[in-house]
Amino acid sequence: MRRILAPVLVAALLVAGCGGPAAPPAAGEQLARFTVQGGKRVAGPERLEVARGQAVRIEVTTDADDELHVHGYDKEVELTAGKPGSVAFTADVPGLFEVELHHSGAKLTQLRVGA
Repeated sequence: MRRILAPVLVAALLVAGCGGPAAPPAAGEQLARFTVQGGKRVAGPERLEVARGQAVRIEVTTDADDELHVHGYDKEVELTAGKPGSVAFTADVPGLFEVELHHSGAKLTQLRVGA
């Protein structure tokens, strides 16, 4: 069991970018943190790859009020400047999906969910 958990923890830490204090990932949850400044992603992975059925949490801290949107899953959350905001869901639809901010138009990442 420890051999499985250690790589998952390491992967979660590598995917995590800069951001404010937030809850650590739940067991089996893939956490990706992003920072946006001036309408551009300055921290966070360019592509987020997860297995189908995996729990996902995308957390964003931005310097301006905005709205986070995960296409294909229709997950949205209003973001307040300087405060982390997040969406959490189960990645149960396979494919490649854009994750962006609506007001600034910033493309955060591509979410790839395996079949």
